[in-house]
Parts: sequence; C-alpha cells; structure tokens
Amino acid sequence: MKNHRPGGQTDFAGRPRQNPRRWPGLSFITVTVADKNGLLVPRSKNHIQFQIEGPGEIVATDNGDATSFESFQAPERNAFNGLALVIVRTEPGQPGTIKLTAPRTA
Repeated sequence: MKNHRPGGQTDFAGRPRQNPRRWPGLSFITVTVADKNGLLVPRSKNHIQFQIEGPGEIVATDNGDATSFESFQAPERNAFNGLALVIVRTEPGQPGTIKLTAPRTA
C-alpha cells in the first residue's frame, strides 16, 4: 500500500475515451489530483480551472458528486475524491492538435 504525499499536481489520466457512434466528436477525459509522486489524493476537493487550445471546446465538466450544484457547462470544477471529468468536442472539419491544461488548482 502506498500513501500519498501532499503538494502535488493535476494529471490527465490515460487516453481520452471516445465512442464515435454514440457521441461523435466527443472525448471524455478523466482528471486525477495527484501528489508529487503521482499518487491519487483520494479526499482531494481541489478547484480545477481548465483551458483548451486548438480546434475543440470544453462542453462539460463533472466530478461524480451527486450533491454538487456546479454548472456542467463551466470550464472549472471542484474535484470529488481526487477526480474530475472533462468532455471535449472537436470542431468538425478542423484538423489539428487539441491541448487541455489545468494551469491553476487550489
């Protein structure tokens, strides 16, 4: 068992999940609040502000907290148990690289 250490980072976990038949142009990106060793901080409720560059837009954010009143359309979200979700939509017919960052977490 590994214990996390405070003072960390925000990681975009794994590859974006895509399902072109059900949600064309959408990518579901899991965000993890991690410590300096890359371990999940399980009780973290950090406020995460997302920014996107390239031919895409943030269409929704979530955290799995059923008691949260945060707007799904906001480009920011409080993590819930160290996790958040960002849904990005590509701009049709626009090639290029999309870069999602979380420059500020609190």
